[in-house]
This record gives sequence, structure tokens and C-alpha cells, in this order.
Amino acid sequence: MRCGMVVKNDSCSGGSMSFQDILKDIHEDLAYVEEELQQYATFSKTVLGESSRRLVLAGGKRLRPAFVLLSGKFFNYDLERVGQLAVAIELIHMATLVHDDVIDGASLRRGLPTVRAEWGDPLALYTGDYLFARALAIISRYGNEQISRLLAAIGLRMCEGEIEQIATAGRIDLRVVEYLRRIKRKTALLFSACCWIGGIACGATAEEAGHLKKYGYYLGMAFQITDDLLDFVSSEQRCGKPVTSDLKQGIVTLPVIYALRDRRSGAKLKEILMKEDKQNSDWEEAFNLIRLSGALGTSWRLCDRYLQKARKELFYLPDLLPRRVMEAITDFIGLREY
Repeated sequence: MRCGMVVKNDSCSGGSMSFQDILKDIHEDLAYVEEELQQYATFSKTVLGESSRRLVLAGGKRLRPAFVLLSGKFFNYDLERVGQLAVAIELIHMATLVHDDVIDGASLRRGLPTVRAEWGDPLALYTGDYLFARALAIISRYGNEQISRLLAAIGLRMCEGEIEQIATAGRIDLRVVEYLRRIKRKTALLFSACCWIGGIACGATAEEAGHLKKYGYYLGMAFQITDDLLDFVSSEQRCGKPVTSDLKQGIVTLPVIYALRDRRSGAKLKEILMKEDKQNSDWEEAFNLIRLSGALGTSWRLCDRYLQKARKELFYLPDLLPRRVMEAITDFIGLREY
């Protein structure tokens, strides 16, 4: 059985590789995106420029702009043209992270103090708004109505996903279908848009762009499931942020939903989660029950089904370098430890 389908440990081969290793073939293109990000983020001479610059320098996987670039490379690729869209997408993503940190009261991201921890919640909110505005300015200059409409629609869905997460906080009767709808809005739709936009911007046909869009959607679903799983199996050093924090904040994720269904441990887990004042020992027992219930393995298997669907969409695309890179990313999603 693949490492990605069970609770992972140090023997998993994925631990020796990173997204940067997989994306080495587009390193120069991503370097262009990184330079542009810094320029756009620091355009303001106010403290917003400083806070935005700190956010860019904190780094990240840069998967979303990478998907824009990779999707474009199947067709009539122009780095300066499609690269600007990749920058806009990453600015949108960064803006959502800043807002998320305010909502969650997070003090660490990628191992560094968050904007809200450094400057406070009000400035963090304005930093997120500033980054959104910079992205909108780039997209408006591009002049493609299809792309503008799609990103506007996805922006609305992402907000709905976040609101849904807040509204369902602490709900131990959350259903799998509700969880999947939430992560679709929070994560998968933007991944899907990245792939579709890169193709459309570089001359893909509607059919080709459609396969890219589906690939991004399935991969985004798998990516968020693994992200939620890492809250139980990774470490703060690897993730760059506190782990086991989602459940403590009332965010019910897929492993919790499955564990609550377990006939052996579900009732006890429900009893703990319904307690008003939980102690550290309660949380420790809850996490042990989730791990012992088999919920992590069940979650990995659902993740793997999404990854299989993503791989199938790639078969409809030309067997070129970008397809091989996207296949490697797909394989790595099921093995990642951070």
C-alpha cells in the first residue's frame, strides 16, 4: 500500500522531496513571478508595503502560480503575459491567508510571525485588502472578460467557504458532503481556476481547458484533505504552524467526521468534544481516539480517489514536460509531510 494511503512515518519516500524539487524545471519562470510579487507587494510606501513585503519574503509553495505557468506551457506560452496572471493569483491567495490568520487568531505561518502577530488585526485586514486590490489591478489590465468573470465568481465562493467554516464551527454532526462542499469553495475552485486560466491565456481550446480545470479541481480537493490530515500526523517544525489546532478551534475536518462514526470510539470522542472546559488531557485523549479509529486511513483513501481522478484528466493532454511535472505533483500530494 502506498504511504499516502496510511498514517505516514519517516519511512515514506515523500519526506526526502519537496515541491521545489518537483518544480525545478520551471524554476526561472517562478523566479520571475517571485520578483514581480515583491515589486507589487512593496509598491505602497506606507506600512502596507512593509507588511506585504514581509508576507512575500516568508515564501510558500507557490503551487497556484506554478499551475498557471504549467498549464500555459502546453500551448502558446508567453511568460510575461501568463506570468502576470500567475502573480495575480498568488496575491489573491496571500490575501486570503492574511484574513484567515485574523479569523483564526494565528500567530505563526511558515514558521514566522503572522502579519496580525506583528502589526495587529486592523493592519492585517488592510494588508489582505491591499493585496486583493493589487491583484484586481493586474487582472483588469489583462482585459480578458472570461478570466475576470471566473475569478470574481471564485472569490465569492471562497468567501462562502470561509463563512461556512465559521458557521459550522464545533458542529459534531457535520456530514462528509458538507465538508467536501466547504473545501471545494475554500481550496479546490482556486486550484481549478489556476489551471484553466493558464490554458485559456495561452490559446487552449475549450476542451483542453476543461481537462485542465477538472485536474485542478480534483487536485485541490486532495490537497485540502491532506492539509487537514497533516494537522494530526505532522509536526510544527514541518508545517511551520501549530498542529492539532483545527479541532481546538472547533473546525471539524474529515478525520474527525469519520472518527465520530466509529462504533468503538465515536461515542467517547463525541462526549469529549461536547465538554465545555476541555483540559490538555481531554485533547490528548481525543486525538488518540481519532488516530485509533482508523479515520486517518479512511481519509487518505478518499484523498487517493481524488488523485486518481486528477491523473486521468492529464491523459487527455499532450505528453510534454508540463504534464510530467503535474503528474509528479499529483504523486507527491499523497506523500507530503508539510
